[in-house]
Amino acid sequence: MSKGLWMKRVPQRRVRASVLALAAALSLPLHAADMGDTDAQYAAVATLGESNGIALQCKYLDLVREMKQAVVAHAPKERSFGMAFDDATNRAFLAFAHENATCPTHATLAQQVGERIEGVARAFAAQ
Repeated sequence: MSKGLWMKRVPQRRVRASVLALAAALSLPLHAADMGDTDAQYAAVATLGESNGIALQCKYLDLVREMKQAVVAHAPKERSFGMAFDDATNRAFLAFAHENATCPTHATLAQQVGERIEGVARAFAAQ
């Protein structure tokens, strides 16, 4: 069958509509219920990133290490989760400096970090 004959048999609008429908279907999440879980997961990672920014400003490097290890241990190895953590870290780091805030005690921040790590673990436990 020649190319010209095939193109005459299948209208281009029909092909274009089929391609668009397929692209739309492929762009949808596999499980709509997972969207809420994903939002909670990003929120948990971002919240931990906020604590990371404070820990960096206060030079609590042991807590920084612990938070990074928690993200690696619990979150999927996807760039978007790492970016959420890094973006929240950067925002908190800059806000802390801009506000000229004082560092919490190591014990206070360590307790907060522990709670937030537990939140990250819970957010990804259902996977």
